[in-house]
Amino acid sequence: MTEQISGKLKNDTNINPYVSKLADRLMRTAANAEMKFDSTGWQLITEVLSYAAAAEQRMSEQESRIGYLEQLSVTDELTGIANRRGLQNALSSILASAARHRETGVLGFLDLDGFKNTNDTYGHLAGDSVLRHVAKCLKKFTRPDDVIARISGDEFAIVLKRCTPEQGRSRLRALQRKINNSHIRYDNVTIPVQCSIGQQHFDGTASVHSLIESADLDMYSDKQARKTTLAESA
Repeated sequence: MTEQISGKLKNDTNINPYVSKLADRLMRTAANAEMKFDSTGWQLITEVLSYAAAAEQRMSEQESRIGYLEQLSVTDELTGIANRRGLQNALSSILASAARHRETGVLGFLDLDGFKNTNDTYGHLAGDSVLRHVAKCLKKFTRPDDVIARISGDEFAIVLKRCTPEQGRSRLRALQRKINNSHIRYDNVTIPVQCSIGQQHFDGTASVHSLIESADLDMYSDKQARKTTLAESA
């Protein structure tokens, strides 16, 4: 009877190792008890273990659901990369690690040029395609352990971990050239993509807020310089 009930539980219910061990212990205890159980007693034991397994399964599903919702809260729905909250969470951890291990890195701040004109000319769906294109470029041309995020409308952030200021600057400029030499096709129209980019190196001593602010200011300097160059060449 013990083996039959234990086998039935394992076949009929998705129980975790803890519940499985509990079932085995309870079965052995019942089998060795001086008072022998009739069929009603064994049925009660089966029901108790089944309830325990079902409760555990519901808890597991709830934990998975919570994890899924937490992931949604730090993910940009349009592009699938991190959002501002996701960036702040990741950057807090990265800065703490940098301070602990004396590492350096670079935060890049990217803003699309003329994005409002793209939306006004071709529509917001075209603008969404541009944003997805930029996110795809960032994924393609950064390392798996770097962090990329869309932090608002047409603004993106790139966290390059474990690199010097010079290495980070070189990689971000190369990334900028990749994006500025790209375009998308939307509704039989070719839409060029252009961006300005700023950077700020970190060693773990700055706060998340000050780091983002510094990279943002540097990006606006680059945007102004690009406007000046464009005006002079016109």
